[in-house]
Amino acid sequence: MCMISRRMSTQLIPEPPVRFYKFIALSFLVITVALLAIVIFVTSKKAEIIIVAKEDSKDVNLTAKVVSQNPGQYSILGAVTSSLFKWSEKYHPTGNKKVEGIATGEVILYNNTSAAQPLVRTTRLVTADGIMFRLSNSVVVPANGQITTSVYADRPGIVSDIGPSKFKIPGLNITKQQVIYAESAKPMTGGEQTIGVLSDEDIKNAEDDYNQKVKEAYRESLSVPEESEIAISLNEQNIASDQQVGEEVAEFTISGTNRMVAVTYNAEDLANLESRQIFDKVDTSVERFLSLDKKPQVSVGSYNLREGTAELLVRQNVVVTLDANGEKLAVSNFLGKGKEEIERYVLGLDHVSRVDVNFSPGWASSAPTTPDKIRVVVKNVD
Repeated sequence: MCMISRRMSTQLIPEPPVRFYKFIALSFLVITVALLAIVIFVTSKKAEIIIVAKEDSKDVNLTAKVVSQNPGQYSILGAVTSSLFKWSEKYHPTGNKKVEGIATGEVILYNNTSAAQPLVRTTRLVTADGIMFRLSNSVVVPANGQITTSVYADRPGIVSDIGPSKFKIPGLNITKQQVIYAESAKPMTGGEQTIGVLSDEDIKNAEDDYNQKVKEAYRESLSVPEESEIAISLNEQNIASDQQVGEEVAEFTISGTNRMVAVTYNAEDLANLESRQIFDKVDTSVERFLSLDKKPQVSVGSYNLREGTAELLVRQNVVVTLDANGEKLAVSNFLGKGKEEIERYVLGLDHVSRVDVNFSPGWASSAPTTPDKIRVVVKNVD
């Protein structure tokens, strides 16, 4: 048997070159540096949004119910009354011709003696400048008292259109003139008059003014407690002019009977009710209520005389500003947004005067995506 011998040989696997290991090491290093840069970029990226806010006034319309007893959350105690009130008011037409007239007015006669002093009609009253008026009616000035009466100028013309003055009474003896005298609180008018043709527009304008004046006159006629306020409503009226349209007149009078409704309420109660309601009218997502501005404008809405209830329509001017803690300024509104987008958004909110957006590092082009890296600062100016 022949034996054949073979030489066994082992093939060796070549080792990777050194350059390969260098490549892997460099790649790992690059990836590590890149990841580190991303981490540094994300963690160092910050945004500061500085908003300059201003105070603004806004009108808020509210409703308050007035009841005679057991007020609730949105009602206050008060009283509702109604009465007839007669009133007259003088007006002048739109004229274009000046004529002389007799000035008229009222004076207060004072008597600082212990005896009543009678004065006949046409008694003379003279100012320090020599302007003379006369009593329109006979009067008796009470002892240690006073009385108001009407007077007219002794001479026609504008010279008698004088302001509030003090008058002596030359018909009395010198001693009495020191203690019995007259004073006027309002100007004397009518010495010069404007004549015009009475028109429909004159009547209409006078009636509009009359409706306002009659409310003021009725308010002054009422006795209202110091802590209370009163709202007046003109319900019905029967008024007329004493002159006809088309007539040439110097003045005309609107007079008549008016049905007035008065609602009396406590001013502090209304203020407290306003405060509760105002928060419902303010947009709490963006604005903050600061204070009430001026007194409210109060008018009477509906009313029920039998039940003693009324609805007050309240127009209140309030001062508000931007609320730094409002929902619309939450940092979630700015995550990942660019500078221009943030500026447009903030400037679109009410009560914003200016906004400055700052990113860091300086090359950052958008806000961070994590809330704790964004800071919103609100500065208020008057």
